[in-house]
Amino acid sequence: MRVPTNYADAFYVLGEAGAFEKSFANRLEDMVKFRNRLVHIYWEVDEEQIWEIITKDIGDIEEFHRRFIEFLKAD
Repeated sequence: MRVPTNYADAFYVLGEAGAFEKSFANRLEDMVKFRNRLVHIYWEVDEEQIWEIITKDIGDIEEFHRRFIEFLKAD
């Protein structure tokens, strides 16, 4: 596998290696961008947006975990 150019690129590298498809890597990249926004410009993040992510998108983290474990076991 190639070395990622940044944190978000790590998901694309895993996708290139067969861990998951590009559309899922895009969703993970969105999480990275939100995390960076939350950490670095937290004053611009509203509570409703955080609640929506927690209630709607938390499954992406669970799916990442499941797929990554499957990828590791397959290798």
